[in-house]
Amino acid sequence: MIALVAAIIWVVSTYANASNSWDPLNFVLRIAAGAVTIAATVEWLVLSVRESRRERFRDGRTTGVHAGGPRKKARRAHAAPGPERVVPGPEPVLPGREPVVPGPEPVLPGPEPVVPRPEPEVPSPAAAVRRSAGSGTVADKLLSVFGRRRSPAQDLAAVAAGGAVLVVAYLMERKVRRVVVRVGLDAASVASLESVLGAAPHRVFGTQTPSRGVFERSAYTQLEGASRSGAWSIAVPTADVDLLRYVLARAEEVR
Repeated sequence: MIALVAAIIWVVSTYANASNSWDPLNFVLRIAAGAVTIAATVEWLVLSVRESRRERFRDGRTTGVHAGGPRKKARRAHAAPGPERVVPGPEPVLPGREPVVPGPEPVLPGPEPVVPRPEPEVPSPAAAVRRSAGSGTVADKLLSVFGRRRSPAQDLAAVAAGGAVLVVAYLMERKVRRVVVRVGLDAASVASLESVLGAAPHRVFGTQTPSRGVFERSAYTQLEGASRSGAWSIAVPTADVDLLRYVLARAEEVR
């Protein structure tokens, strides 16, 4: 391509000066065309030599031989073969003798698993059927208008027959605390009483009107007493005082 450009420049400069007279510009154009032609020739020679060497190197890689001599892979191919690996085969079975097949390994008896015993569940106070006469709900008070509310005597008779009722009370501690106690002569009721007042036996020393606490104190009576765990003070509905005294007197018999 460069030589073609140089030839075009040479032809143009020749026709521009057909008389072949001295012209500095024409002389410079011819010198430039000659220099470009020589450069193109040198470049063509260099490219030809490079392409020839590249073809030789490509042929050497294909045949496994390069300028430095045969490749390492060719040398390894002519190396002496090593000993073959012998794979052990199955043992020959002698005639008249059956092969011994190993049986399952005997299982030795291990220690018996320890199954934890379930702990006895203590029924919560909410397991009682209903509330006492003095701890009735709003619905119980509405029923009392129609004469269907239970009386403290009926609660006492039900507890004596083996039943239980819920009593809403207030522990008169440093901070008054509301509690719901299951009152009855069964094990669950005694457990509920002891969780509030301590372990039986229980003794009642006296009664008085509650002097503190955010509840209707006029409808409650405060009982002072002691148990095996220490002294206690509890405010219960006045209608349930006789019921609670009856159960506290017999709580130790149930235990």
